[in-house]
Amino acid sequence: MNAPREVPQAVIDALLRGDKMTAIKLVRELTGDDLKSAMQMVQQIAAQMQAGKAAGSHAGPHHQPETKGQRESRERSQELMAGRHTPTVMPGDQGGRGLSWLVLLVLAAAAVWFLFGR
Repeated sequence: MNAPREVPQAVIDALLRGDKMTAIKLVRELTGDDLKSAMQMVQQIAAQMQAGKAAGSHAGPHHQPETKGQRESRERSQELMAGRHTPTVMPGDQGGRGLSWLVLLVLAAAAVWFLFGR
């Protein structure tokens, strides 16, 4: 079966999400083809999309460049994964425990002063 000239955006969106089942269902609904033909068509479209990505083109007309925040987040994640940056919180940390003891000590001192300091 030959692929149509223009692939519906819903099929492309489903493939971009990695949802081949939905893409096949959409192709079957739009073309009326049998399961085998729809699967072949979706595989052909996916291969063309993958070839386009490998050639350096973007995935579609809705491609937007990476924002500054996205780039910084990606770079931080890469540093963490490479072990070049020590995270501020480690698994098993008991954060805030010292502050809790300080507050408890101040409250106890206030209670002693209130009860016996008069």
